[in-house]
Amino acid sequence: MTAADGGPARLAFDVFAADLRTGELFRDGQRVVLPNQSFLALAALLERPGELVSREALRARLWPDKRVVEFEQGLNAIINRLREALGDSAGQPKFIETLPRRGYRFIAAVRVAPTGALAARTAQAPAIAKSTAVALPPAAAAPSAPVRLYALGLLLAALVAAVSLVRWHKGAPAAPFANPTITRLTSTLGREVNPSFAPDARTFVFGWNGGGTESGFDLYIKRLDSERLLRLTHTPAASISPAWAPNDGQIAFARVTVDESGIYSIPATGGTERLLTPATFLHESFMQLSWSPDARELVYSALGAGSRSYIHLLNLDGLSKRELPTPSGCGDAGLPAFSPDGRQLAFVCTTALALYSVYVTDAAGENERLLASMQGTARGMTWSANGRELMLASDADDGSALWLLSLDGSITRVPGSEEALGPGLARTSTGVAFVREQHRFEMWRIDLSAATGPGSAFAAASRSQLVPQYSPDGAHVVFQSSRSGRPEIWMADSVGRNPVQLTAVNGPLTGGPSWCSDGRRIAFDARVSGKSRLYLMAIPDGPSQPLVTSQPLVTSHPLGASQLNLSLPVWSQDCQWIFASDGRATVFRVPASGGSAERFTSRRAYHVGVSGDQVVFNVTNARGIELWSQSAAGGEGRPLQGMPQLAYSDDWFVVRAGVYYTLAGSVSFYDFASHKNRIVRSLPGAPAALGGLGMTVSPDGRWLVYTRSTDWQGDIMMLSGH
Repeated sequence: MTAADGGPARLAFDVFAADLRTGELFRDGQRVVLPNQSFLALAALLERPGELVSREALRARLWPDKRVVEFEQGLNAIINRLREALGDSAGQPKFIETLPRRGYRFIAAVRVAPTGALAARTAQAPAIAKSTAVALPPAAAAPSAPVRLYALGLLLAALVAAVSLVRWHKGAPAAPFANPTITRLTSTLGREVNPSFAPDARTFVFGWNGGGTESGFDLYIKRLDSERLLRLTHTPAASISPAWAPNDGQIAFARVTVDESGIYSIPATGGTERLLTPATFLHESFMQLSWSPDARELVYSALGAGSRSYIHLLNLDGLSKRELPTPSGCGDAGLPAFSPDGRQLAFVCTTALALYSVYVTDAAGENERLLASMQGTARGMTWSANGRELMLASDADDGSALWLLSLDGSITRVPGSEEALGPGLARTSTGVAFVREQHRFEMWRIDLSAATGPGSAFAAASRSQLVPQYSPDGAHVVFQSSRSGRPEIWMADSVGRNPVQLTAVNGPLTGGPSWCSDGRRIAFDARVSGKSRLYLMAIPDGPSQPLVTSQPLVTSHPLGASQLNLSLPVWSQDCQWIFASDGRATVFRVPASGGSAERFTSRRAYHVGVSGDQVVFNVTNARGIELWSQSAAGGEGRPLQGMPQLAYSDDWFVVRAGVYYTLAGSVSFYDFASHKNRIVRSLPGAPAALGGLGMTVSPDGRWLVYTRSTDWQGDIMMLSGH
């Protein structure tokens, strides 16, 4: 009998306890990482202890819609992963006995777990469990149009995954919202982002794209007790983020359009805009502004030296500005927020791809103090009204949530705030406004031999799918998908049929699958231990193993000496090396057998493609990216002659003869030999802004699979109850 049928919701055996309602498994009170399908198989066995559960019964339980291929192989893999999680053996079973060709039987004693047996499952951030098999994540949401500098944190932060706390600090947990209630403040079609309240707390301003991704964002004002919208600006933007001044008179806003990018102000009653200062922003979420309590200063983040994002303080009296220092090892600083008394300043720093830390400093930007380190993408941050805690919006697909962070570093998840979050967070005396978004990535397959055509969905699913890569023989494609309920790495045949799950972590963010040219191994990154590491995996069913690298790797890193968190691995042609990004500024080269990582690029770059003995990488700047080439053995890199500059929303993929890339609604090809470009065909639907990670081309050059966004909606919600 299942919990849904009125049976016990919690069953225990040996040192384990299973919650049949939530689908969670615990060992000695600690949560065990277990894929959803493996848990379903466990539940079926626990409900009938000592009895045969046939393979057909498990098939009906695991695939109720009957849409399953390679059933025998799939079920075997599910049971094997369950045994791994339990530490069980097929040869000498302690829990699961195999009845050849018939099914399985649970042979351990099963008891009903008393209330409190699963006490480890709390409102606090989940601990990061270790596993021998590791998964691939979904992508972080990217702007509807290119913001001046592509956000690597937004990308895989686009590469959409679960938010997990990396480091815990001493102190009692911050008090969560008590019996929170959620009210919808906006419900128009399209995306509403970045709310900011007037001092009366009854009126707020926000960005809205008018109902479609092609419309662009403008500012609108709305009262809590009315559905009427007052349009404040009339210059559609790629991204926009407002901040209502504490003296009620002005609204400052950060805006990016096709022609300009900067910080502006406008009277709250409407009128003429005023440019306060030009500024270029890392990405949509890092456009947050914050006023000082006396309304004399604005703090914001913008690109500075080396195309890094720094915190800037703008004095409104004389429009003078200064750049605040950042902690050692800080990649990009953003989301600055003044405390209510103006004496402190909070901000976040990216430390690697999809890893960031929260700091508090004094108003001068000195004496910074680390509060907590997180996985995911920070989408907004604000202070509580009493200045004793911070509220953080952390987005990572099914792990998204609001968090209360006390100044002693204790952190608590706010109940009711789950689901994907958009940019923006605004606190009032009665609650906090945040953005709840629906955003899905899908893969699409098109024929490059045809000039036009709609193409077709590739391995279609109702959940996000992205980062495809054809195998060297063109027979398979590996990709990341959350179709199982959690982000994992999957593999399908060349046309998207017969998807098979390769990894089973059911937890922290992983990313970037890449094939070795032998077609027998893939590499990817994962954050099982809270740090980003590279993993190798035999295909199709070999265990994943971490790539051992010496630490600390490089003391001459441009962002300061620190342990590297490597991600986005790509094999060299001979599979002797792996090129990977530190997620901040540099691509490194690591022996595929393990060893010391060495810096490969001297310019800011985060992704590579390999063509023979040449490595192509993206050099970032304020206008977009340039593709450069460099010998895999090292040396000096140089721009690809004749290759056009790409926007951060464009995609690109390297093959032996050249580079396929998207530009102006078409797929084009750059030829290494002739340095010429030609349009291959039209593109049915804009690619997702994944910075070169969203598409792949079959080895014969016939088929292209790319990632595009769909079903992108966002509403502003109010959470009350604190």
